[in-house]
Amino acid sequence: MKKNVPPLAACLLIFLLSFISGCGHKGQLQEPVPRRPQAVRDLRIIQQGAMLIFTWSGPRSYLSGTPLEISVVEIRALEIKGEETPEKRSPTFFLKYSRPLSELGIGRLEAGWNRATLSLDLNKAAGRKFLFGLQVRGKKGSWSEVSNLVEIRPEILPAAPAGLRAEVGEDRILLSWEAPASNLDGRPLTEKVYYNLYRAEDGDFRPLTRLPLESTTFADRDFSFGRTYRYLVRAAVVRDGELKEGADPEILEVRAEDVFPPGAPDGARAVSGEEGVALSWLPNTEKDLAGYRVYRWQDGETGPVLLTPDLLTAPVFLDRSVAKQALYVYSIRAVDKSGNESPPAKIQVKT
Repeated sequence: MKKNVPPLAACLLIFLLSFISGCGHKGQLQEPVPRRPQAVRDLRIIQQGAMLIFTWSGPRSYLSGTPLEISVVEIRALEIKGEETPEKRSPTFFLKYSRPLSELGIGRLEAGWNRATLSLDLNKAAGRKFLFGLQVRGKKGSWSEVSNLVEIRPEILPAAPAGLRAEVGEDRILLSWEAPASNLDGRPLTEKVYYNLYRAEDGDFRPLTRLPLESTTFADRDFSFGRTYRYLVRAAVVRDGELKEGADPEILEVRAEDVFPPGAPDGARAVSGEEGVALSWLPNTEKDLAGYRVYRWQDGETGPVLLTPDLLTAPVFLDRSVAKQALYVYSIRAVDKSGNESPPAKIQVKT
């Protein structure tokens, strides 16, 4: 026997079922984006002497676009042995068989957020072929995918040049050094050696030449007096079509002081007249010329007297403080902006 459901109760039941079935449903459910950092794609490695230098651009966000604060950078390495196959260079193979570089035992690693150095033990590393990659991890979430993979075979490179020295001249800083006689392992260096010369002031070292040097001297003409420069030179050899630099030498610091006086003024003339003695001379051509000083001497005086406390800017001077029937000797000296004074241009005149 069927029981009748009151109309009001039926309406309430339908309303509740409709509310429950639609509650919170706003569209198709999506899987959450994993909290995983963007991968490094520009890992670069060079060997410099007995050191590998790693550089890369650190990722700034997770895959979701959320800002990333890196907490760990791990450089991994895989030694390539036996027959090479594409599989051995795949990210999957690399992650499975590689080890953290710090565990490989081929040198001392110092790593930052976008740069690392590996001081190689060349007795263990030279001649072996390695594949390197890195991963980063944020303060939350998992590791990134592995970076681009870079192959390096450490080599025995030239020792550092010795005796870097500098001679400051009026228009150049002449640098010279001694060629290295051996490689870093002490064996004789028999290859043709080139040199890369670098200079720095306040910032990083920059190459001084576009092409490597073949001689052990170089004239740096692009400098200014009053500044301090730092220099270093590396020996390099060509192997496998690439120029490879050896070890770093000592850094040479040079203060470029202007101790070079102008030349003595030429063409000095003196004419005695009613108003005094008029002096004139040809202008000096030095770029750093500041002006001229005029000195006067006569019998009975203990030494020359400076007539121009303020530098003259024109090559003329009228000495009104002369006596009649007197013999005077004038000295005209050029002065540069560093205060260096030239030898005198002397001229004698009788009033």
